[in-house]
This record gives sequence, C-alpha cells and structure tokens, in this order.
Amino acid sequence: MNDKLTEVEFQEIICRRSNGKISFQQFLEELSLIGINEYEIEVASGQATYKGVHSEFKTDSQISLVISDTFNRNKALESISNIALPFLDFLKEIAASGIVSYRISIPEKKVTYFGIGNEQIEEQLQV
Repeated sequence: MNDKLTEVEFQEIICRRSNGKISFQQFLEELSLIGINEYEIEVASGQATYKGVHSEFKTDSQISLVISDTFNRNKALESISNIALPFLDFLKEIAASGIVSYRISIPEKKVTYFGIGNEQIEEQLQV
C-alpha cells in the first residue's frame, strides 16, 4: 500500500466490494491505484492476502464454506463466469465446484484458480 493509505481506507475498499457496492472492475482499479498488484483468496474462509511492491496485507476470514471434495471443471468454468457477483456469493459458487483458492495478477489481468487435486484454470480477466 502507498504511505498515504490508512488501513481503514483499505478496509473500506474491501467492504464496498464484499457488499456489491462497487463492481469487480472498479475494485481492481482501486487496488491498482493504491499500489496492490496481486492478491490471493482462500475460498473456504474468504481470507485474502494482498501484495504490493512494498507491502503485504492479510484480511480476516469472512465466511466459512465447505469446498467440494471433487473438482468439476465444467461447473468451475460456469461459476467463474459469475465473477461479477458480490464477493461472498461468488465464493459460494466456486467452492461448490471444487476450487480451493485463486490468485489475481492485476497488471496482467490474469486469474489462476486452484482446485482440489492440483487442478488449475487460468483465464484472462474480461475487465
């Protein structure tokens, strides 16, 4: 994070996205503006680790989900297409398809989803 950003301001950005008040695209733009270039989400808890050039910030757990014990690629692809959903709803959908975590590279506009059994799906973000 840049030196002028407070933790409260950072949490406000996250809260607005979690509540669906800003779109996914707006969320990525705001993160980029504050110096965040990558983040990873643990689907079962909603816990996120945001990384910038000079910083790393980890959020608290937001939810408690059970990840499907089998990876269903077709269901995962269908769920991934709903990335515009509010954050917690999106997590519920991808958890049901067997996705454990995902990593977003903001500069590359790329997301990698990690499923049960080391399955991976890589996609370019359509933002």
